[in-house]
Amino acid sequence: MRRLATKLAFVHRTLWQRDHIYRWAVLLGPPPVIGVAIAALCLAVIPTIWTGTSTPTGGAPWAHWTRPFARQTQPFVESTLPFPARDASGRYRGLQTGWRGQVHSISIDATRDVNVNGLVLASFTLDQTDIPMQRTVDAGPAAGLFVAAAQSFFVAQIPGLYAFSARLSRAGTQSADCLVRLGSFGHPMIRNINLNTESHAVLTYPTTQFRLAPGLFRVGVGVGCWRGDRVLGAGSLTLMVRTPGEAAMRPATAWELMRPAS
Repeated sequence: MRRLATKLAFVHRTLWQRDHIYRWAVLLGPPPVIGVAIAALCLAVIPTIWTGTSTPTGGAPWAHWTRPFARQTQPFVESTLPFPARDASGRYRGLQTGWRGQVHSISIDATRDVNVNGLVLASFTLDQTDIPMQRTVDAGPAAGLFVAAAQSFFVAQIPGLYAFSARLSRAGTQSADCLVRLGSFGHPMIRNINLNTESHAVLTYPTTQFRLAPGLFRVGVGVGCWRGDRVLGAGSLTLMVRTPGEAAMRPATAWELMRPAS
């Protein structure tokens, strides 16, 4: 049984690394559904994007790299969920600013390849737009290496061309190895490993463009930094966006990132 599982894992890794159609088949979720309650279930599916190996398709796996995801086909077209009703204050019912997150353990092999395990070790919520890595440390186990996966809805108010990226801001006094991932419900955008990231470094990643209709656009991130066998909490990850008519990328605002309130 163990030998069969090993063979299946090898086949999955090989197809994932070499066949973009296979990756899309794994990552594409069910069709859009209506209602915040069902939307919360949709968010629960996004963490599957962050689990698994990060080995690039070519070159040394220990080098700094960002996997390209068929960027020549951009902009992607992806459906959005309908807006819920607003309350008397103008806020969307059942939603509030922030992220819903989970903690996942990671394993690192001899080539410095990182595997994010699917088992959820802990869960947490954030009522802010950026993701402080110290929150992951506080929610995670006392020992071992782990990273955070977090999900939210980006509120697309008008139709048009949107761009998404991520910015990692490190603090502290020590260099660290860092993992950053970004994706939507149907399209992975960033899978990055950066070794020996300097303290106080600010890393901004390539953008991915989407053509969206007004509605709730499902996004998810993965982030974590470690040194040796210790997870470091000094730093944060920010979702960067550009909306129709804007010329430059900027951090997403509190009115643009919403998670289910319960």
